[in-house]
Amino acid sequence: MIADDSRVNLYFLKSILEAQGWLVREAENGKAALEMARASRPDLIVSDILMPVMDGYSFCRECKKDEILRNIPFVFYTATYTEPKDEKFALDLGADRFILKPEEPEVLIKILVDLLEEKERISLAASKPFRPRFFARRED
Repeated sequence: MIADDSRVNLYFLKSILEAQGWLVREAENGKAALEMARASRPDLIVSDILMPVMDGYSFCRECKKDEILRNIPFVFYTATYTEPKDEKFALDLGADRFILKPEEPEVLIKILVDLLEEKERISLAASKPFRPRFFARRED
């Protein structure tokens, strides 16, 4: 899912993600994106920060408070808030990545793919209890 109030940015992101074979849904503000995410849980959220109705920070905060949405990887992709304090604030809210616009498409795709793979590894590890061999139960 992409949330950005700029049609140009939505088109750019949607084009490069769909070229990778991804199904992309888009919203022009955080409120619309939140409603879409609640209706159909996305695998990944890429959001601008400065948007009307609900900004990206509020959108991220609402996602992280929501039991169903909180574990969805959330990426800020912004050209407006570019200071280290902005990145720190975003990460403190629960964002997984903070990327400055513009970024080369190949670099952006790599960041997103790496994030999804990282989340998948964490999810798989959490679903399998860790039992070292020397503490394993004997199965007779």
